[in-house]
Amino acid sequence: MKLRNAGLLVAILAAAGACKKSEPPTKEQSGGSGAVVAEAHGSAGSAEVATGSGGSTDPWSKPRSAKDPLPKPLFWSVEKDGKTDYILGTMHMGIDPESRLPDLVFQKLDESKTFAMETDLSDAGKLDVLRKDGSSLEDELGPAYWKKLEAAIGVQEAARLRGFKPMIPATVLSMRGLPETAPMDGVLQGRALNQKKQIVFLEQIETQGAVLEKWMDARALKEMLDDLPAGEKRSKDMLAAYIAGDERRIEAINNEEKADFLAHGRRQDEHDEQMDDPLYKRKASWIPVIEKNHGGAFIAVGAMHLIGKRSVLDLLGQKGYKVTRLTP
Repeated sequence: MKLRNAGLLVAILAAAGACKKSEPPTKEQSGGSGAVVAEAHGSAGSAEVATGSGGSTDPWSKPRSAKDPLPKPLFWSVEKDGKTDYILGTMHMGIDPESRLPDLVFQKLDESKTFAMETDLSDAGKLDVLRKDGSSLEDELGPAYWKKLEAAIGVQEAARLRGFKPMIPATVLSMRGLPETAPMDGVLQGRALNQKKQIVFLEQIETQGAVLEKWMDARALKEMLDDLPAGEKRSKDMLAAYIAGDERRIEAINNEEKADFLAHGRRQDEHDEQMDDPLYKRKASWIPVIEKNHGGAFIAVGAMHLIGKRSVLDLLGQKGYKVTRLTP
């Protein structure tokens, strides 16, 4: 549950932190809850994402040289009616895109006319992440779990999160054990912006925020705090599976999360709803947008959205698209 739901907010946190340091920030990137979100996770500021807008140095003009390219990236072509798109499964954080993504991925991105991603990371200010009822996160968690949070992320970090809803500390916890890197989605978007491609977002950030708030609540945060070692191990296992390009292992880790969900006293119908709400309904809503922009599009979404039944690739296959896994 935690890995699936936290992925996008991880990217938003990282991108928001990067936007605080880049020059110049857009109206959406400055102020509002987006800046507060970035402040809530100080380490995100270390992941700078240049978008080619301003400044004396164009980061994309430098020749790129992948030092350790992934041998089997989660990368597919989708063909229909003589037109082809490319879809990359991303790891929002933990993989340095410049050194690990193969040249093939950047080649297809450079050749595309449209770049599509889940949502506009610069719209972080539209996320409803702050508490408005006068309560604090400490009040909601209670003394015992507040102490656990302080032990997990540090007293000062926990203090900065007192005014936030549970989905923010839950996301911070989900990043435990992952290398701090630039957000893959943001780096790809930056390259597309620099090349003046058409940018398409598959959904509004408010839609994702509502789903995250619903499922990454105080109960979910407490479950994460009760199970920190296993959660960190699962994050590392997911990272290793992504690096290996192992679809089956990624799907198996996803199934392990179901067992974890039920072990905390949750019901099967809750799990079914949780799968349908954040994942399946969202993916189904993306298909019309993808079809509208079919032909010369490069699409980047979280890897979990591309694997297994009712995934984006499965839904496209049902609509007659020929789906092919690509390797460098």
